[in-house]
Amino acid sequence: MTLAGRLVALFPLLHALLIGLSAVLFIQSHEWIWLGAFVFAIYLFPVLVFRIHNVLFPLIEGTYDLGEKKYNIWWTSYQLQFLFIAFPLLETPWHLIPGGFSFWLRLWGSNIGKNVFWTPRTEIIDRGLLEVGDNVVVGHVAAFCSHAITPKQGKLLLIVKKVNLGAGSFIGAASQFGPGGTSLPGEMVSVKSARYWKGEYQ
Repeated sequence: MTLAGRLVALFPLLHALLIGLSAVLFIQSHEWIWLGAFVFAIYLFPVLVFRIHNVLFPLIEGTYDLGEKKYNIWWTSYQLQFLFIAFPLLETPWHLIPGGFSFWLRLWGSNIGKNVFWTPRTEIIDRGLLEVGDNVVVGHVAAFCSHAITPKQGKLLLIVKKVNLGAGSFIGAASQFGPGGTSLPGEMVSVKSARYWKGEYQ
């Protein structure tokens, strides 16, 4: 891992410290500006850093050799989302607002259609790597991860590929979508299904 990669791994700690600091300042001062800073620290700070980083270093689908001594764009995007992966309750407020969770995913760069229903315990690892059509229903504890790490020919490969859910599809409870996983428009995906594009694994 490069020096930049090691430094980026400190971002979740920085994120948590900013949240904690703003919370303490609000409790001590009772000033609303610190409550705003608290909300900003949780949600807007990591998104802004992600968006700026994505302008400078676009997150592109592909296969990457983790053994190479070069800056890994996906690793940074993963660290910027780390607190939400580790503490999914932080995203619960978005589920309370109609259309709120779809809006939240759009902030991270995903392409989300209209009238998409996400159950509150949906798990998403790569928030900027989703393509979701209109009128999709996502069942209980479905999981979406647009990356995978696999050994191949003596190398450790990182696979990054968007998950694509076709318009009007219904994703059964506890289904798992890996990199390149798709559902066809109007498809009923069975409970506990597993979907991913197998090309890179062969």
